[in-house]
Amino acid sequence: MGAKVIIEFQGLETVLSNLTKIEEKGQQNLVKQTASLARDTEAEWKEVTPRKSGRLQDDERAVPSGLSFTLKNSVYYYKFLDEGHLTPRGWRTRHGYRRAKRRTRVEARLMTERTVEFIEQNIRGYLVKFLDNV
Repeated sequence: MGAKVIIEFQGLETVLSNLTKIEEKGQQNLVKQTASLARDTEAEWKEVTPRKSGRLQDDERAVPSGLSFTLKNSVYYYKFLDEGHLTPRGWRTRHGYRRAKRRTRVEARLMTERTVEFIEQNIRGYLVKFLDNV
């Protein structure tokens, strides 16, 4: 003959409802933390971007969407400042085309790289906070 074991769980519904509440609030907090990281990243991005006319900094946006965010800058010369470039070969004048005496390399500002480093260094601090007040 075999032994018969009966296990009875009491209060399982309460535990499941509590876990559901934690999941919902945790998800909401995670979205809030992502938006907070996006705001702080945008501020850092504007800080590392050089300011001459202000067009680059004014056009920088961090757009949060759920659990991610997108960094956007639609100024056409952002890429040239970020990655570096050569000076022009020459330019047009009213008397014709004038060649440059020499071409030099303009140093890269690495604004995008610095911003990504900021995200990598600080993302853990934001993710730790998502279970607060659950």
